Amino acid sequence: MRMLKCYLANNREGHFMTADEAMSAPGQVWTCVSCGCRLVLHAGTFSDPAWFEHDTRTVARDVLMNCAHLDPEVKAGARHRKLRNMLNGLDATVMTLSWYCVWCGDHYQGVKHCYRCQTGIYSIEEVNWQRNYCCSTG
Repeated sequence: MRMLKCYLANNREGHFMTADEAMSAPGQVWTCVSCGCRLVLHAGTFSDPAWFEHDTRTVARDVLMNCAHLDPEVKAGARHRKLRNMLNGLDATVMTLSWYCVWCGDHYQGVKHCYRCQTGIYSIEEVNWQRNYCCSTG
């Protein structure tokens, strides 16, 4: 799981500390201001300032998935997988082309629009008409 670098953390007392400030306070326990997970402090270099890193080995995946420092690409991938799973669970769409207008008593094909009453609001699918009006058993 890819996490972005953090430059702000909470100390044991819950106070905000920048990574640069943390360099002068060794031995502290640092936590993420977003998810509360334990952070590891890294000394910076000349071109890269000090920063915090999530200790991903000690944190549950679902906690990290809700952290503001999670790489946006990881979140996008997770959203795509979730959406794909939701779509795969849907029934296939079946287009209805056979209708029965309960107002006029006409059967027709194609677009849901009765030619006699000039509307489709009284029309039901032909299969429902057969199930309820035509061939009831009982």
